[in-house]
Amino acid sequence: MSCLTTLGFQINCKEAIGGIKAIYLGDYATFANSATLTGNEVDSLATGSVYEFQLPKHTGSFTEEAAISIENGTVYYTQTIVAMFHGMSQQRALQLQNIAKGRNVLWVLDNNDNLWMCGYKDGVEITAFTTASGTAKGDLSGYTVTFTGEEKDKAYYLTVSDTTDVWDDYATITVVPGTL
Repeated sequence: MSCLTTLGFQINCKEAIGGIKAIYLGDYATFANSATLTGNEVDSLATGSVYEFQLPKHTGSFTEEAAISIENGTVYYTQTIVAMFHGMSQQRALQLQNIAKGRNVLWVLDNNDNLWMCGYKDGVEITAFTTASGTAKGDLSGYTVTFTGEEKDKAYYLTVSDTTDVWDDYATITVVPGTL
């Protein structure tokens, strides 16, 4: 396997913005290791449903950090997704509790309309889950959830041709909109 550099980077225009708009959760048994890939891009996905979790602006993030061991000759990527959900309710608490018990494949829609698939091989799991009522009237009354995955490869990219329907290129996917 060749590990040679094949391209360099230029300085791009400053057009990107931070943050994420939504996350989508899919069943690990349905989506793990089942996509058709070209490099780090997803060509097609298995048939199944993904559940949409919309995020208020400035309340979510996606970070991917490489863990590289020169001594052991290994590299893997820790994918961390943090999402904040406003409003506490029995239904939301129960749904998050159930998600915390399982493993999922997770897609991140960032504020640049990029769609990233995390946990494709080993899944993502909730590694932190906080319920807070807040102290002051302007504090969060809701939930902060951290999903973490450790993967051999970086998150996979999904093509988004239509930013009004980010799943338009993937006819096998049924998006279940958020209702809680």
